[in-house]
Order: sequence, then C-alpha cells, then structure tokens
Amino acid sequence: MIKADRLSSWIFIGTFILLVPSVKLLKFTDELTALLLMGVAVFDCIVNGNWKKYKCLWSICAIMAFYALYSLTMMNNNTPYAIAVDALIQLKPFVPFFVIMALGIHFTPSDKLILKIFAVVNCVIVAFITLFFRESVDDIIQHVSYIGIIAFVSALVYLYCSIDNDGNLDKGHLLTGLCMMSIGLLGTRAKFYATFILAVFFLIFYRPGISRQSLIKLTAVAGFVMLCIIAVAWKKFEYYFITGNSGRFDPEVMEAFARPILYATGFLILIHYFPFGSGLASFASYASGEISYSGIYSEYGINHVYGLSKQYPAFICDAFYPSLAQFGIAGVCLFIYFWIYIAKKLKSLVRINPERNRLYFALGWIIIFFILIESVASTIFVQSGGQCAMMILGAICSTVKIHSRIETKKNDKPIYSFSYLNTQEICQNPIQ
Repeated sequence: MIKADRLSSWIFIGTFILLVPSVKLLKFTDELTALLLMGVAVFDCIVNGNWKKYKCLWSICAIMAFYALYSLTMMNNNTPYAIAVDALIQLKPFVPFFVIMALGIHFTPSDKLILKIFAVVNCVIVAFITLFFRESVDDIIQHVSYIGIIAFVSALVYLYCSIDNDGNLDKGHLLTGLCMMSIGLLGTRAKFYATFILAVFFLIFYRPGISRQSLIKLTAVAGFVMLCIIAVAWKKFEYYFITGNSGRFDPEVMEAFARPILYATGFLILIHYFPFGSGLASFASYASGEISYSGIYSEYGINHVYGLSKQYPAFICDAFYPSLAQFGIAGVCLFIYFWIYIAKKLKSLVRINPERNRLYFALGWIIIFFILIESVASTIFVQSGGQCAMMILGAICSTVKIHSRIETKKNDKPIYSFSYLNTQEICQNPIQ
C-alpha cells in the first residue's frame, strides 16, 4: 500500500524549504505542490481505495469544473486557455488543505527538526535582507510585504512543530516563535501589524472558555484588541480607500488607484452577473490580465486606469477579494461557508479536549485571520505562502478525527472491569 501520509509530509517539507525562493525565483512551486498533492490523492484512491476520504476535495473540484464550464459556455469573457489557467489557480489553495486534512499527516521528530531549522533560516534570511539590503528588497523578494508573510508562515510552522504530544508549548519555544513573527514588523505593513496583534492575543491571552466569562470583561478584551488593530491599520486604509496621496477626500483621486476601483467594480459585477458572476479569467485575477486581457475591464470603463490597462495590467491581481466577483454571490457564499466549515472543525477540537487542543485551536484561528487579512491587499491565498499556511491548517483540522478516536476509546471503558489484580484482591479479601 502507498503511504500517502508520508508522501504528503515530504511534499509539505519541500514546499516549505522553497518558501523564500518561490517568491521570485521558483514561482512554479505552488502549482507543483498542488499537482503533487492531487496526484497523491488520486493514487491513494486508486491503489488504497480511499475514495470517501477525499469527498471534500472532489466536491471543490466539481464546483470549479462547473465554473469552468459556465465560463466557457455562458460568459465567454476570455479564451479557453485563460479560463483553464484561472481554474487551476483558484483551486490551488483548497487542494493542500483538503488533502492534508484527509490524510491526517503526522510529522516524525526528524521532520519537525528539519521544519524548525528551515523556519529559523527563513526568518534570518528576510531579516538580513531587510536590515542590510532595504533598497533592494523588491529585486530580491519581489515586494516588502513578503517580509511579513515569510516570517509569519515560518513562525507558524515553528510553533506547530514545537507543540508536544500533550499539547503543551514551553515558554522558550513560544518566545522564539513570537520573536520570529516580530521580524515581519520590519516590513512596515499595516495588515501585518493587525495579524501580529491577533496572534499575540491567541497565543498568550486566549484560554478555553473565555467566551463564557462575564460580558463586561469579554467586551473589554475584544474592544481593546479591535482598537489596537484599527490604530495600526487605519492610515493604510485611509490612504488606499479614502484620501489617496492628497491628504483630503477627493473622489477623483480614487480613480488613480487600482485597488479601490477593483473593489467597487467587483461589487457591481456581483449585482449585474447574479448569481454565478462574470466567469473565470474575467476580473481581478492573474489570468484576466497577464494571460489574456478580459473584456470586462472595457465593459466597465476601467481599462484606462493606471495598472488595469491592457498595456500595463500589473495591479489587476492586486487583491484576492475582488476576484470573487468572478464566482458571483453563489461563489461568495461558498467561500464564506468554507471558513465556517473550518471554524466548526476548530470548535470541535476545544470541545473534545480544551486544554490539550488549546494551542491547535489558537494556531488555527491565527491562520484564518492571517489569510483573511492578507487577502484584503494581496493574493497570498493562491501562492506558496498561503499554501503552506493552508497545509498547517489542514493538519490541525485532521487532529479532530485523531483526538475524537482517542477520547472515544477513553470513554468506552466498561463499567465493571475485572483485571488480574482485581481478581487477586477479591480472592484474598472475600466479603464477610
């Protein structure tokens, strides 16, 4: 039989080792990872007969196939090649998550040691680049935002591999993980500041049952966290979506910025192309600009905006959320349901064993917030960094099955059990 879990573990290790070079030099890494994991799933089904194990994966593949067919027959806003490429790109983040979750991979002590070593190496590399080659950051790792992404994902991997079999994390490893995470602050991205605050909250202050505490205390904690996030993120939000570089609100200034225009146009597409959107490779995706220029941009009159034109489409794939317009209201609902599904998995972990699974629950929610916040102004969800995060999330969600079996075995003990020692005691001390 094929040991699919070991194969997927090696794929994860390889993807993580290539995290830094995949940003600029080896851009095909994310596609290769998704292809290899899909191959593992297919072979596991054919050789080991584990078809039911991957029902979620086949469901997401069927949904994407429907959208590809819909785009080709009903919309036809781009070429068949561009639609096929976009279908594969949009599928990339879901394949690692569902395959890893289905297999329930288990890292050996050697695997964990390798991952922790490269996690530290990744953080040292980005710190070195930031401190000594600040002016050349874009030439080395494409954009300054990748400093935070690489540091954050590396810290997540380090922390995940440092949790022992009892679900504990010693203070030394926790402090090291937070220090690695803090390297991302050098990137000076507001979205990373917000993610970092949430990570500190979940790793240090979160405890199971916090939601059952007094309403006043819970509201105060939640309010304080939100104020911190707003404080660090407001200036960037104001710059991109309100004032631009003018220092005052001016509707005409917004026309010079691709990102707010993508969001505004995406909202219109959701309304006009109800319920399944404008189709794959039509809007705010790599395939809709770099592979073959979509006619949607001309339809909405944004084909002359700087960064969104056919001659210079560099900002078309600038944020993930606008691309959801391709899938319509139905796709947005499915996207939301996907995260609700994960949230329920994480909740099950705490329900099974609050203390043992507290850190897994915390890391799971940190990853969710990391992806959701980053997607506001990047497409990391469909890149190598996002894939690594989704694989860790899949590994965390897979522990629900493992721990459920453990707890079931504990709770299935018979009420009356007669062991050898019990029999001996009864014989030696008969009831008078």
